[in-house]
Amino acid sequence: MFGLRQKLFFGFGGLLAILLSVSVLCVAVLQQHRSWLDQFLYENWRSVEYGQHMLDAIQPLNVIAQTVSGQSGEPTKAELAAATSASTKPLADFDSNCDAEDHNITLSHEDTIATDLTRLWSGFDIDVHTGRQTNKFTSDCYRDQFTKLLSGQTSLSDRRVAYAAIQRLSPLIKTRAQDVIDLNFQNMQPVEGKIKDMADSATRLIVRLAVAGAALAVVFILLMSRAILRPLGTLTQSLEEVAKGNLDQIVHVNSRDELHKLAEAFNSMAANLREFRRTDRAKLMRIQRTTQLAVNSLPDAIAVVNSSGIVELSNQTAQTLFSLFPEQSILSLRDERLGALYQQVSRDAAPSQPRGYESAIEVFDQGGQLRFFLPRAVPILDADRVLLGVTVVLGDVTNLRKLDEMKSGLLSVVSHELKTPLTSIRMASHLLLEERVGSLNPKQTELLMAARDDADRLQKIIEDLLDMGRLESGRVRLDLQAEPSERLVSDAITPLESAFHDKGLTLNVDVPVETPPVLADPARIGHVFSNLLTNAMKFTAPGGRVRIYAQPLDKFVRFIVEDTGIGIPSQHIGRIFERFYRVPRENQPSGAGLGLAIAKEIVDAHGGTISVESQPEKGSRFSFTLQRADQIPDKRETEAKYETSINPHNG
Repeated sequence: MFGLRQKLFFGFGGLLAILLSVSVLCVAVLQQHRSWLDQFLYENWRSVEYGQHMLDAIQPLNVIAQTVSGQSGEPTKAELAAATSASTKPLADFDSNCDAEDHNITLSHEDTIATDLTRLWSGFDIDVHTGRQTNKFTSDCYRDQFTKLLSGQTSLSDRRVAYAAIQRLSPLIKTRAQDVIDLNFQNMQPVEGKIKDMADSATRLIVRLAVAGAALAVVFILLMSRAILRPLGTLTQSLEEVAKGNLDQIVHVNSRDELHKLAEAFNSMAANLREFRRTDRAKLMRIQRTTQLAVNSLPDAIAVVNSSGIVELSNQTAQTLFSLFPEQSILSLRDERLGALYQQVSRDAAPSQPRGYESAIEVFDQGGQLRFFLPRAVPILDADRVLLGVTVVLGDVTNLRKLDEMKSGLLSVVSHELKTPLTSIRMASHLLLEERVGSLNPKQTELLMAARDDADRLQKIIEDLLDMGRLESGRVRLDLQAEPSERLVSDAITPLESAFHDKGLTLNVDVPVETPPVLADPARIGHVFSNLLTNAMKFTAPGGRVRIYAQPLDKFVRFIVEDTGIGIPSQHIGRIFERFYRVPRENQPSGAGLGLAIAKEIVDAHGGTISVESQPEKGSRFSFTLQRADQIPDKRETEAKYETSINPHNG
């Protein structure tokens, strides 16, 4: 019985034979065409080329002859040398093409034209059988007369006679060269027609063969379809059912060829898939139950949302407090903040982190207790960074928030309680140093100056703590005004210029007067500038450089303070704006780690952002943005907006 290989060989062997037959016939036709094209191209067309090249060569020779014709007097040696050099190639071209035409005489009357042309050019006769030049016929020829013009021994009168001969001979030569072209073109026309007739005949023959081959191919296809295509169709239908999830498929093929083996392999595959599905379902159920139990044991609210916004998995806390039930759309929740968080993470394909306790969501649990949850979301991406879903985690920060409020309250109370006795200590140290109560020896003066400096530093820390408390509690109302950017920077650097000079630092300021004004509280923003500039001065060695400049943006103005100081290690960049956080360094300058935290609170209250870029030993670049005053449509609306931003619990 025929196998699939034999069937395919039998089915397509005939097509191969037809293809070979058509190819052989086409080669024969092309060989015949080639013989005619040889005559067309290598005989007549060559004569056309020779005639055209002679016409092209004699034109520059006529121009050169005119320059040494003696019409304007005896030519100089330089002119004769230039003419000789310029005429070398045209003379050689005419000689070679005239000789080639003498050896390519294929038409009647072409020998007469070639003989006349050779006599006019060189004065020789030619043998029409061999194409070789014979005896000298005359010296009254173009080449001899041209040679006289190039000779320095030719007298002026002979030169003029020679030029007159050239003027007489040149049109005759052009006419005979054109006769060569015309005669061969006329002979090519019937040859071209014959070639076209042969091409039409060959085309008709090839079309007939193609039609016959197509008919035979249709017959072979119809014969082989029952033996090959029907089993393949059965296999295709079974595969489509498997793709739909129907694994209970069995394919029957009556033949004993490769298709029968393929059907057996398919049946074996379907059986294995049925077994895998049974075991995978059990394994998947175990994983789902384990995962659900794990997330239910967590105190935080957790939900896994697919790329369509449908909740696929959630724990008991998420369902009870936030209504994040499976099969529900996160965009349909009454609290739109979770839907907005999901959309942001889906759009950016990047995790979203809460900014602080002000981002916490307040909910009442089943016992009526107020609880606070900080929302954050992480995208679930595949290897090609295609979004598969989003994990939403709402961390329970109720106790942490209470501790933070207790800490803030404690710091506020302690700061207030320390302020009064500290003021007395500072006043006493100043009075003693002014020697209003008696003279001091050098050692006493040194001790009092150290105590005064420590008291001043402690006073600064207390003021920072009080400022931080007021900013966190929302008791600070910003006096937002349209302030010129250049003036804000100028006011900030004026009190620090002498300190920069004393330390040997270069302070560059690049804030043009035309920089757009910004909406700012001058006193508060002055604190930000002062903190950034003071830090740059602290951590930049003498001889370094500090630069402050501004960049106008669409709706903001960015202020940048960069230095050439010691920089900040990358592992500390993320915590640099935290309260009480200080980068561990040797010979650490004094401070409580509150300056940058207060600066961030002030910038946030203005609706801007603050950031840092730094590399160790290469300096730091701090920047913050303030809203442009010329982009604010309504000042009252803006003041209300920023009052809300610094007091988020209003209303």
